[in-house]
Amino acid sequence: WYNFTVMAQDGSVQPTFFAEGRLDGQAFLRRERGTVEPQGLWAKNLSTETWRKETKDLKEKVEDLRKCLGEILGLQKEKGGLHSLQEIVSCEMGEDSHPRGVRRLYYDGELLLSCGRETHGCTVPQASAQTLALEMEKTWDMDELSRHYWAHVRGELCAKLQGYLKSWTSFTERTVPPAVTVTCSQALEGTDNLTCQAVSFSPQNISVAWYQDEKAVSPDTQQSGGVLPDGNGTYQTWVTLRVPQGEEQRFSCHVEHGGNHSVHAVPC
Repeated sequence: WYNFTVMAQDGSVQPTFFAEGRLDGQAFLRRERGTVEPQGLWAKNLSTETWRKETKDLKEKVEDLRKCLGEILGLQKEKGGLHSLQEIVSCEMGEDSHPRGVRRLYYDGELLLSCGRETHGCTVPQASAQTLALEMEKTWDMDELSRHYWAHVRGELCAKLQGYLKSWTSFTERTVPPAVTVTCSQALEGTDNLTCQAVSFSPQNISVAWYQDEKAVSPDTQQSGGVLPDGNGTYQTWVTLRVPQGEEQRFSCHVEHGGNHSVHAVPC
């Protein structure tokens, strides 16, 4: 999905704006100040032409939102303070493999316009912000908005995100071995914490465990950080074990990933 937000201060639409794009829950585009920035390794590997088009589309979208925000302010008696206009457009693939495109417009956090397959186009809300939405409906061409939804959101946007998703899936399913580091630090008096950290690996299935004298240590005595995404399409995890000082060399970290097994000694 894409999230675009423009702001107004005391009746004047501001030049700053926020934009973010997410794919399968992972941010791949962000713009808070300056230029559009790719987020993560997958996005940075997209072609220059792809980013040129993303930047062009974003600028056009923001100009449309600024114009719309100006029209909304023109209907307001009280224009003072800070106001926002946010548009969220998304596309989800159902179990039937058909795209479900959604477009929603929010003014100061309240729903102003909703477009989706369930409503067969675009409609104004029935509750929050209804008065303003009904005023805007007099200036909006609802048939044109619905045609734009079907052509752009259900058509162009969903086609683009489907292409991104195919590329993203291939990227995340590749095998990248973990980079493993073992560190030790003083804990309570007379004990040390041994930490085994694995980073930048894919896929996410991995086993990281401590062994003592070549025998597996009980999982109940090990503290794990779980497997987490690192923002680059790869993953990271760590496991910590507290041991008596002077016995560190009896321990080793065993890592299994993608059919490969490695053993890592304690450096202290």
